[in-house]
Amino acid sequence: MLRRAFSIAGMTLDNGGVEIDVIYRVVGTATRWMESLGAHDPLSVLGPLGNSFPIVDRKSTAWLVAGGVGLPPMLWLAEALHRAGKRTLAFCGARSADLLALSLDPSAPPAADARVAEPSANEFARWKALTLISTDDGSLGFHGHIGEAMASFHQSNPIAAADLVVYTCGPEPMMRFVSEYCRARSIECYVCMERNMACGTGMCQSCVVPVRDEGDPQGWVYRLCCMEGPIFAAERILWHPVGV
Repeated sequence: MLRRAFSIAGMTLDNGGVEIDVIYRVVGTATRWMESLGAHDPLSVLGPLGNSFPIVDRKSTAWLVAGGVGLPPMLWLAEALHRAGKRTLAFCGARSADLLALSLDPSAPPAADARVAEPSANEFARWKALTLISTDDGSLGFHGHIGEAMASFHQSNPIAAADLVVYTCGPEPMMRFVSEYCRARSIECYVCMERNMACGTGMCQSCVVPVRDEGDPQGWVYRLCCMEGPIFAAERILWHPVGV
């Protein structure tokens, strides 16, 4: 059985030990087995692997755009941004309310108006981050996908590109929307790509991502998600390379 790649949602150092948080949804054999594990059951873990989101010193404001299972790494990133003194806003999307892996504050319910952000999600509010929530079916917050919510919020709450950095993780169509939205407005953006990783060490060459490379005759090359990613500058990603 191949190992499964999971994002780290948080990490705590305690008395020489390390505790990591992993959020997952039960969808198949492997995650169903994980659900059956109890305290003190042994696991084999390889990691952490790859790179991490950069904290951009010259930017005062950070937007985190997460869709579905792209939420976990944004939780740890929100903590890091808070410690770096950044103003942070989390855009969190899910197909429906029951698939949103957040605990909500009943005193600050998610607004249906995408022009408004609230301290709705406790996991982000603890790091002083406001939240804008959307669901595809309209069962919670804004009715629509999270990229649309981000665009609507930005139009109503403009901010200079020089002050803003965007980080995104989730379904590839959503990340492409966010990436292209930011690129059209010269907003610095970083994407967390997802690939099946057979080895996680670069040996099998299976988790490739096409990226722009002006030095290559084709104008693009493959890079390994497990070693040179999973975080890439958004403008490097070639979402649909010619000839592939």
